Formats: sequence, C-alpha cells, structure tokens
Amino acid sequence: METLTERENRVLELIMTHYIGSAEPVGSRTLSKAMNNRWSSATIRNIMSDLEEQGFLYKPHVVAGRVPTGKAFRYYVNSLLVTRPPGRRELEMLQAMSNQHFAHVEDIMADTSRLLANLCRYTSIVVEPKINTMTFKEIEFVKMSKSTVLIVFVTSSGMVHTRLVNSGDELDADLLMAMKVYMNERCEGVPFYRLKNQIFEDMRKDRETFNSLLSKVVGVVQDIIEKEDERQVYIDGTSKMIGVPELSDIKRLRELFQAFERKEKLLRLLDKSLEDEGIRIIIGNESDIHEMRDMSIITSTYRIDAETTGILGIIGPIRMNYSRVIPIVNYTARTITSLLNMA
Repeated sequence: METLTERENRVLELIMTHYIGSAEPVGSRTLSKAMNNRWSSATIRNIMSDLEEQGFLYKPHVVAGRVPTGKAFRYYVNSLLVTRPPGRRELEMLQAMSNQHFAHVEDIMADTSRLLANLCRYTSIVVEPKINTMTFKEIEFVKMSKSTVLIVFVTSSGMVHTRLVNSGDELDADLLMAMKVYMNERCEGVPFYRLKNQIFEDMRKDRETFNSLLSKVVGVVQDIIEKEDERQVYIDGTSKMIGVPELSDIKRLRELFQAFERKEKLLRLLDKSLEDEGIRIIIGNESDIHEMRDMSIITSTYRIDAETTGILGIIGPIRMNYSRVIPIVNYTARTITSLLNMA
C-alpha cells in the first residue's frame, strides 16, 4: 500500500468521513468549510486531483464532487481508521445476552445473529465451526424400525448432527446400547477428523459383534465431514439493506439477496477468515463475489476450544461506519466465545 502525504491523508480522511455519512459525492467547497477555510477550495481541488490520479477517488459526474474508490477504503481502514469502543447501549445489550441461559448452542448463534444485526443496523452472519475441527462428546442410537437407526452425534460444544442409516440387518436394542457405551467411552474428546481412523483401528481388533454397525458409523462420520458447505449459517437483518442508497436499484438489491441465499460461495469466502484469528475486513471486489462488489464484510473469529473456531460478522455497504462496527463485531465475538465455553 502506497503512502500519502500529510495533506493528502487529511483530505482523504475528510472525504471518507463525509461520504460515509452522506453517500453523496464530496466537493472541495464542502471540505474547505469543514476545515474552517484554512485551505482554499483551489488547494483542496489540486490535492483531490492528485488523489484521483493515484486511484483513490473518482468523479461519477462531470460537475460532481469525488467519491472514494475501493482502494481508498482499503487505505482508510489500514492507515487512517480510528476505532472507538462500543457505546453504553451496545455494551448493555451484549452483557444482557451474556447473562442469559441457553438450552441449545443453536439458540446462542441465532440470538447472536439477531443482536449483531440490531447493533450494527446491517446484515449479520454467524457460521458454525467446521465439523472436522470439533471433538466428539457422545453418540446416541435411536431405533426407528427393525433395520433402521437414527445416529445422533453430539460434539463437545453441544452441537448435534443426525443421520438416518439402514443397516441391512435387524438391529438388536442391547447391541445398540452396548455400542453406545463402547463409543462414548472410547471416543470422547477425539476430534472428528480423527474419529474415522479411531473407529477403523477398533474394527481391526477383535470386535466382530460391532463391525457391521461400526462400518455404518464410519460412513456417517465421512458424510458429515464432507458436507461442510451444509453447515448452519445464521443470517439476520437482510431487510436492513432496503433503503441503503447504493442499493436503490431493485435489480441490484435482488442480486444481493440472491448472493445471501447461495451460502456455499459465501461460506468459502468466510472460511478464509479462519486462517487468522481476530478481525478481518473484505472490501468490495476483494470478495470475488460479483453481487457483493459494493459491499464490505467485517468478520471476527469466535472460539469454542483450542481447535474449534467459527466466524461471525457484518455485511454492509462499502461506506459503512467502520470505526463503530469493527469494535461491535469484536466484542460480540468475545461474548459468543464466553457463552459457548459455558454451554
């Protein structure tokens, strides 16, 4: 990222502040007034022209002021942004949530998504961790018919995954109970990515009684891990995009809503945030999702244990108020981390 002069930094910072607040092109006269006429409009116009040549600004109309580019927002976030802690109202709402008692992990995630959307007034997203990073807690077998069983996996975080399996043979209730006790004793605390190998190792031993059912369990584990794009994604506040000036075109708004519905592509983008802990900001075309070219995504990781990490964040217009939204996303990630470690 190139470095700007002190004057260029000052003008660009003022342009960003005005544009974030108004969504309108910013002219030199507006900036001169904001600086109490310390710099003339002509001086500011020259600086704006230099910034335009460097790719930080563009003119949407012949006589209009300038608008920041994606490059300008990236520079602003990396070099000029000053964040502030969440206000008292935001902290009180986060504290109120952390004091609640939740019966299910899914309720924590759904409530977090709703709260984050309300606090930031943009679309929120909370993604459950990848199953292969979770650890096994217990298994339950529910006999549905003579040869059909519902296998219920419970992870250490309290998340539940179910699969219906036809064994091909008549299932004995005592066998299922013995299998449950055996697996819960042998596999508790084993990460899902190692669970399949653990079961294979046991199948090689003298466990003929269990081998048929164990092979079915292996298939279920493999199926759950491979379908990581089917992870639960909690999206809230999509209606908050209605009325955003950049999305005044109904066709543009429809495109964005369709992008929200195609969760697989969004998941692949968000999974990149798992590479580093903490805040990550994706601006405009950096997302490689065409429908989100005018949007930014602010994400943070939340943690269940040493190996299990999920993602939450906010999707909003490029000109969103980063100084306000970033700390809220950060504090919300801390809150859900705390809740999930108590669950």
